Amino acid sequence: MGHTRHRVGRTARLGVAAAVAVLAAGCSDGGPPDDEETPTPESAALRVQTVTGGERLDETTRTEIEGAVGEVLSDYVLEGFLGEFPRQDFVRAFEDFTSVAARKATRHIDYLTAATARDATDMRATELDARLSFLDQAGEVHGATATVHFAFEATMEDGSTRPLTLDGRFLLDADEGTWSVFGYDVRFDNGDESSAEAEGGGS
Repeated sequence: MGHTRHRVGRTARLGVAAAVAVLAAGCSDGGPPDDEETPTPESAALRVQTVTGGERLDETTRTEIEGAVGEVLSDYVLEGFLGEFPRQDFVRAFEDFTSVAARKATRHIDYLTAATARDATDMRATELDARLSFLDQAGEVHGATATVHFAFEATMEDGSTRPLTLDGRFLLDADEGTWSVFGYDVRFDNGDESSAEAEGGGS
C-alpha cells in the first residue's frame, strides 16, 4: 500500500505519466504587505492512497498509476469545484469522463460540481481524500475504483461560508494508458440542508 499527495492545480500531460503542478499561492514585489488584504486559506492537497489491488505491483508501477488516476481526480476537482468564482462553466469537469458517462454527468451537474454555489466569491478545498482499489490481471491494472471524500468551503457574497461535501465512488478504466471515469455513485450535500444522490456510467 502507499499514498501520494497532489496539489490540485494546472496539469501537464507527459505520456501516460502525470505531472501535477502546484499553483503559486501568490507573488511578492518586495514591498510591504497590504494590511487591508486577508490571505485566502490555501486549498487542501489531494491525498491518493491505494488500499487494495496493489499488492502485486512494484512500487514504481503503483506510483505511476496512482499519479495517473490522481491527475484525473485533480482535473475533476479543479474544473468542478475550484478556480475563479463566481463562475458559470462547470461542464469541463467531465473532460476525463467517457462520452456516455459525461452525458449522464451533465444531467447531474448540480450534484457533481459546485454549480449550485456558482455565485460564491471564493471556494477552497478543506479535505480531498481518495482511496484506490485496483483491478489487475497478471500484474497489469485494467481498472480502478476511487472512493472519495471531497469537502469544500464556499464564501458567499454576504461573507458567510457554506460547506459542500461529495462522498462516493468513481469507476475508472485505462485505455492504452489513458485513464477515464466511466461511472460514478455519489452523494452530494451543498450545505443548504439538502443532499442528493447521483449515479451514472457507461462506456
